[in-house]
Amino acid sequence: MEPEIEDYASGEEQPYSDEQVSEEVDRYRRIVLSACSSLGNLQPVTKAVRSGCFGGEGRPIHCVSGTNMEYVPKDDCLSSLKDIKRYIQMDEQGDGKWVLQWLGEWQVLERDIIPIFTLCVKRLLPSQSPNATDEDREHILKIVTMCVELFVFLTWNMKTESPEVKMRFTQILQMYKRMFAKNEVIFGLLSIAVMHLRKGHNTEREAMLVKGVLYVFRNILAIPDPLISPTSKNMSGLEVHDKLLAILDTELAVDFFMTLLSSADDRRFKDLRPILVDVIYYMFYRVPVSALFDKHGAWFEHSDLKRGGRHPTFGGVYAVSTGEGTIMPVFNAREVLRPFANLFKKPDKIRLPKVEPECPVDYAWRSVDPDAIPILRRIAAVFIESCFNPFITAMFDDLKTATSIVNDTVPRLLYIAGYFIDVSLANTEIDLGCTCAVVQTQIFGQVMRFTSTYMELKEWTSLEPAMYCIQQILLALSKMCGTKLDSLSENVLSNLFYDGDALDLFVKLCRVYRPTKMRRQCLEQIARLADTFLNTLKAYAESKSGMYIKKKIKRSAKKKALNDASQPSVSDEPVAANGDMGEDETKEPSVPDSDGELEDSGNEGGVSSDDENIDTEQMVERSFDFARFENAFAVNEVAKSFTNLLAPPSAMEYVYPMLYRIAITCQRPFLFFKKRTMDRLLLMFNDELNFPHRVEMLDLVCWIFRQYMVVMDVPDLCKYYKAEGLNNKLAVECVLAFLKNTRFGTSVKPVITRHVVNLLPSNKDTSKNEDDADVGQITEDSNQLAAVPPVPVANDTLEDMDDDFDLDQYFNF
Repeated sequence: MEPEIEDYASGEEQPYSDEQVSEEVDRYRRIVLSACSSLGNLQPVTKAVRSGCFGGEGRPIHCVSGTNMEYVPKDDCLSSLKDIKRYIQMDEQGDGKWVLQWLGEWQVLERDIIPIFTLCVKRLLPSQSPNATDEDREHILKIVTMCVELFVFLTWNMKTESPEVKMRFTQILQMYKRMFAKNEVIFGLLSIAVMHLRKGHNTEREAMLVKGVLYVFRNILAIPDPLISPTSKNMSGLEVHDKLLAILDTELAVDFFMTLLSSADDRRFKDLRPILVDVIYYMFYRVPVSALFDKHGAWFEHSDLKRGGRHPTFGGVYAVSTGEGTIMPVFNAREVLRPFANLFKKPDKIRLPKVEPECPVDYAWRSVDPDAIPILRRIAAVFIESCFNPFITAMFDDLKTATSIVNDTVPRLLYIAGYFIDVSLANTEIDLGCTCAVVQTQIFGQVMRFTSTYMELKEWTSLEPAMYCIQQILLALSKMCGTKLDSLSENVLSNLFYDGDALDLFVKLCRVYRPTKMRRQCLEQIARLADTFLNTLKAYAESKSGMYIKKKIKRSAKKKALNDASQPSVSDEPVAANGDMGEDETKEPSVPDSDGELEDSGNEGGVSSDDENIDTEQMVERSFDFARFENAFAVNEVAKSFTNLLAPPSAMEYVYPMLYRIAITCQRPFLFFKKRTMDRLLLMFNDELNFPHRVEMLDLVCWIFRQYMVVMDVPDLCKYYKAEGLNNKLAVECVLAFLKNTRFGTSVKPVITRHVVNLLPSNKDTSKNEDDADVGQITEDSNQLAAVPPVPVANDTLEDMDDDFDLDQYFNF
């Protein structure tokens, strides 16, 4: 062994030179080309062609000979197909995918493999070749099977390959998609599948052939068309997907898919279910729900690009400081905002993930051919009414025994479930009972567990479709109230809102956003889900006279004994925020701090000395107060995350309610008093932006800025609320001038004033963290306004949370 090691170390075995590698590649290329050349060729075929007219009995029929070029396979065609398959399999062991690239360059699929396949399918059908022997049929079936296997290899996506390989194969795959978008090819694939599925029992080879045909359908549907702008001209030839859908509908392939989907609970089709998930997903690939019901192209009109008119309250005379001690008059709001127009043109830089994750669901919406919309609408209606319930039930039954949910199938299944519930809600002609399978307690519970698992595993791209599915389920349950499905809705909602851990999940989802790890679209989905959840929960709570939740808590016996022995006191000594002392006054105990520990009800009995250091878990039932539960969303993480959607504005119909809830409902405007957050709020003054709830949003932002100006004018308040100043002093002057001449932000009483602040005693548990100090309570007599103490700022990352973190304090006793 030692000499061999020395020889290797000495470098006697030199690697191949570039010239030797090039020669070896050329030799291998010639071998592959030889196998492709042995498949067959075009040959002239003479046929008798009838011409002339039939004039009656005895009139001759004129016949002329015609020469056509037809593809004729060679006798060793099957062996050549096997050789090509072997070369592709050998190529899979490398990194370049050179064999697949050569086959694409030589157009072997179009010139050889597809003609061989269509010709053999015709010979395999009994109606086309009634005199064929069993031996001939067996040989032809082997050729067809080999062609299907090559179809699967050639059309397989390159998602797991390097970017360089993906770029090389993009055009090749799009060319393959055009080759398959032909009636005779789709008819051949469908005939093979139906021929074997009609049997009561299939051999292993026949089952693999049917599975291969479905893989081919899945692969060609999955090849994306180039993204073309709706305004582009003479580019329609590049879009093949809608043409392919029309051919699938004409050749009854769509009906074949619907039959398999409606029979998904059959054990024969168990192995086909994951493929069918992809098939139905890619049939509606990049098609928004609005495209099926709105005017063509309406979903491409971005509201941010529309120019909004000036609001009637803008105007008047403003006095603006130039920053150099000079005061100049300005006569309209647009001139006021012009000094910091650059702030609007160059908004806060959007923080994107460091590495763009591979998403199992593609949200890059495409333009849809108007002729394809009726086809998609019919497919959606048939799927919902005939296939949705059995297919979704069968798939979720399979997932009960799944070893892993981190794959493409589960997120796409969740997206499909949410997508077609969305379609059913948009189409009033579809009965809500057609989608009731997914809203049942058992399946809804699985969806909630998947969502929790994805959040814990930090599978952000899979978390998106899971949240979308939950949002659509909640919307469906809300719509079912008061209908014949009211009992089903009541049962599911009561079980959901009774589970305290489920309520905790929605709160944690709002706190989990990390701009360097998650896509902006994920934050938009979080905003949509949070708004839908809170609206549904509020409506449910208001319909009940009393509401209780079940919560698992960790209880320390020693801590419980200490809590029973002593109760925290409230300091009555007032401290002036502006440095002056106020008058003493007696107050009632304030609301406990939102991050403090609350006592658990229902814990009867003492604690023995043997168990004083043992932590136990116990299920307790607590009364629920929605107003208190809302405070769980009024924290720094939620305020910071949701303001990310202001630059540029997106999903504002869901962002505005949350910001209003934090600032006004929970009375915590100081959570926005951070430099980056206030810079984003400044964008709302841009008169060129137009988005939903713009006037309401501007009113809210003005209200926050009025509080912010009060805090920044008083150093003690600025330190008290940890407010941060803005670098653009001129922008602050302009906003201040605007606030002096508008009534925006004055309809709601301010929370923060310049008057007396009474500090609350710090909680023992929350005083461990320097950032977790109690902010206190401002009291009001004749000229003072009370403010609810804010939630202490949580850690920057949820990864730092303790294992015993929960939201018990928001579930009132």
